[in-house]
Amino acid sequence: MLNNKISFIGGGNMAEGIIRGLISTSVLSSDNIKVYDILEERLEYLYNTYKVHYSTTAADAAKNADVLFIAVRPQDIFKVTESLKDSISENTTIISICAGIKLEKLKELFGANHKLVRVMPNTMIDVQHGYSAVSTNDKVSKEDKAIVQTILSSLGQTMFLQENMFNAFTAYSCAGPAYVMYFIAGLIDAGVQSGFSRKDATSIALENIIASALTIKETGKHPYQITDSMTSPAGITIDGLHYLSEAGFHGIVMSSVKSALNRTNELE
Repeated sequence: MLNNKISFIGGGNMAEGIIRGLISTSVLSSDNIKVYDILEERLEYLYNTYKVHYSTTAADAAKNADVLFIAVRPQDIFKVTESLKDSISENTTIISICAGIKLEKLKELFGANHKLVRVMPNTMIDVQHGYSAVSTNDKVSKEDKAIVQTILSSLGQTMFLQENMFNAFTAYSCAGPAYVMYFIAGLIDAGVQSGFSRKDATSIALENIIASALTIKETGKHPYQITDSMTSPAGITIDGLHYLSEAGFHGIVMSSVKSALNRTNELE
């Protein structure tokens, strides 16, 4: 368990998800967490639910924090930093989860001597699977990175990336569960069409998805190596795979991610 003091500026859904993950996985005690939010009822909710401390000013929340999460809307970060500038020690690691706010902008807002971390949080934090992306400035030490990774381990896995990969990460990883869900929905409907109840079709589809993912992870094999071993001459499986190939399934998936990446780049 970490013994660091962590504060949150902003107590919205994403901040709550991180707080819940930290406490439920015993990475951090609720006694070491402090939150500031503009809504007093939100602070009361977080206190009553998680027994964390709360402050009525951002400056008070930031004072003496080892790690400071900036978890506000991107358009609010400029106002927030004005009230924080004199309260943050250069020893504090500042972690921003504000969408679209780059490290260069964080440097302008907080100062070049601060430890700055940009995080794109895992979208599936409730089940603690999936990746959070992390990029840091040169003030963040190896020890600081280890603390950041331990904190984010309560949400799932962590991947340190160059910041120029964040758009790709958004389109591929953050949106990734949606692509998988879409495929699962089609697979379940196929099961119903084949005569299974929706409950049984869902159970079979989910087990096959889990088993397939674990097989790839544990063997390290390419998916096509595995499907090759599952097909026999003039068999049932090769016939089903032929239809997917004929329909361009592989290319459709790739084009879907490419389209999402193009849109991410447009919105930057």
